[in-house]
Amino acid sequence: MSQRQEEVSKQLPNRLNHRLDGALHLLDRQLLDRNGEMLGKADDIELGNTAHGLTITAILTGPAALLDRFGGRVGTTLTHRYRSLRIPEPHRDVPWRIDFSQVDRLDSAIHLKVAREGVLRRDRVEHRLGRLTGMEVLVTGGSDPGRVGSVLDVRFGPGPAGRPVLDSLIVGNGRPGSLLGYDRRRAQGPWLVRQAVSRLHRNTVLAQAAHAEILWERDQVHLDRRPTEPPGHPFA
Repeated sequence: MSQRQEEVSKQLPNRLNHRLDGALHLLDRQLLDRNGEMLGKADDIELGNTAHGLTITAILTGPAALLDRFGGRVGTTLTHRYRSLRIPEPHRDVPWRIDFSQVDRLDSAIHLKVAREGVLRRDRVEHRLGRLTGMEVLVTGGSDPGRVGSVLDVRFGPGPAGRPVLDSLIVGNGRPGSLLGYDRRRAQGPWLVRQAVSRLHRNTVLAQAAHAEILWERDQVHLDRRPTEPPGHPFA
């Protein structure tokens, strides 16, 4: 990274000091070490259960992380083919992992506190953001049970030791990434496209984590009440 690029980066707000949306603000961001050297992309995000709730614990990178995000038959086929390639690399089906304690700041890229050499590990993988997005969301309590939609994105708030903690789920129709941030940025993109996306996702809502139960083994999220709040802007 040039000195000019580094100065511009430091002028951008650090999203880790605010609420952030996992898929919109983290996935596919460039990883840069403390010297500005590129280390790949954030192909998925590891989530772990802590005393404070579901917490971002690591950045996952590499084909083993990316292919799993496709989901369904396509994702299964691609992952199987990748695993079957005869390359002398042990545990190649386990994603490379960067503990989130090594993340310094988040703006247009993910900046690390450390140099790139030796930062990648394959020690464990817990739950993944790429699996949570796309899960079916059902209301199982209250007076209006039924299907709400799917998880389109996941909102996190600042947590202890700089690790973001699950705040809420953005739920609606369509696939993860289909919102493109248009629901959360008033001035995002061309007006016509913004209006089209807004109309398509006019029923998108924000489900608070306190009212949600994530059933990882069933790829479902159960809510104890039907959400009505629009997503709004994560900085709000």
